[in-house]
Amino acid sequence: MLSNPPYGKTWKLDEDSIVDERGKKGKEKIKDSRFQIGLPTISDGQLLFLVNMISKMKHNTELGSRIACVHNGSALFTGDAGGGESEIRKYIIENDWLECIIALPKNIFYNTGIPTYIWILSNRKEEKRKGKVQLINALELYEKLRKNLGQKNCGLTANHINQITQLYIDFIENDISKIYPNEYFGYNKITVERPLRLSSKFTKEAIEALRYNKTIRDEMEWAYSHFGNSLYSELKKHRDKIEKHLNSNEIKLSPSNKKILLSQELWNEQLKIMQAAEKLAKHFGDKQFDDYNQFVPLLNKTLKELKLELDTKATKNILDNISWRNEDAKKIIDRIDKDGTIHYMADSELRDTENVPLDQDIQEYFKREVLQHILDAWIDENKTVKGYEISFTRYFYNYVPPRSIEEITAEIFELEKETEGILNEIVKD
Repeated sequence: MLSNPPYGKTWKLDEDSIVDERGKKGKEKIKDSRFQIGLPTISDGQLLFLVNMISKMKHNTELGSRIACVHNGSALFTGDAGGGESEIRKYIIENDWLECIIALPKNIFYNTGIPTYIWILSNRKEEKRKGKVQLINALELYEKLRKNLGQKNCGLTANHINQITQLYIDFIENDISKIYPNEYFGYNKITVERPLRLSSKFTKEAIEALRYNKTIRDEMEWAYSHFGNSLYSELKKHRDKIEKHLNSNEIKLSPSNKKILLSQELWNEQLKIMQAAEKLAKHFGDKQFDDYNQFVPLLNKTLKELKLELDTKATKNILDNISWRNEDAKKIIDRIDKDGTIHYMADSELRDTENVPLDQDIQEYFKREVLQHILDAWIDENKTVKGYEISFTRYFYNYVPPRSIEEITAEIFELEKETEGILNEIVKD
């Protein structure tokens, strides 16, 4: 099977026949059995051509099936671990179908100058090829055309084609042919977490902020600055003026946010939360709490003592407004196991990821590359995902040492000599 699919072409027109609820976590359902392994981004459907051919491979015949497909570079490495593109590469490589990828010269196609690659797949690999992938870098194997054809300015001669073919047949390594085990292209993407540390303190600014819903704070502040406390009893009188303000300033709110802004009940709910915070502030004063684990139970106890009836959402609203991240605060405990193991709450702002090659032990890599720099970090094992990517630049990189200072200095002096007198001529003119 041979294919030269279009690059960067959307498959939006085919979306409904392939998948339901595209991109919605937990709801996406792939209807077309050919593409169950994963879907590329909606803006580029080239890998769908390859997966379609894979679905037609013959597995119950002596010769099996062979595929050659031309792709651009995005098919090699785009898509994060667990994403559609990576899952397609994973499926191909872990089934040991990928025999070879050939990097073609640039500007070899009429309508594009981007790098292109031939993928060769087979479900009947020779014994010497099993568990391995060959990469052939044919970027420099070309002959310049006497006249450009669009962006095409070079081509492969019969000798070039024979050279590439022979490299593939011989399955040998040299400067432009590399052979790697399948696992070489895989990695485990680990999620590195760090504990959340919060300090809390009742301040005038934090309490005043509770008057407003944080998603539309600017709009609510404008309304309060113009209409004051009358918003809590006579909001209907001001609705037209508020809507006029939104229209004249081209402020577009979602239906839910507009409902909040124009709802008497919701304004009063925010006022209730703010007034509760004011009473709490009188009780706690200006003391700063750096141990969130002790402060939250104390706050809940105080709410009961002061008979302040706030639901969980309102209490969290207050906590969010009076708390801030502080690296000197205590780590917040999420839970404690029966055996005494403490699990800390993760700080989403400090969350990071690391790609660990498949041939390296995750824990050893973590100790070497992360723990020696961040002592309180840990791996969220539930988020570890295996991914695959192929980077020709990395595999065929040739280090070119920089020129010496003496050589650069000599060149600068030479240029100065060549340009000597030009500035004077310009000024005189």
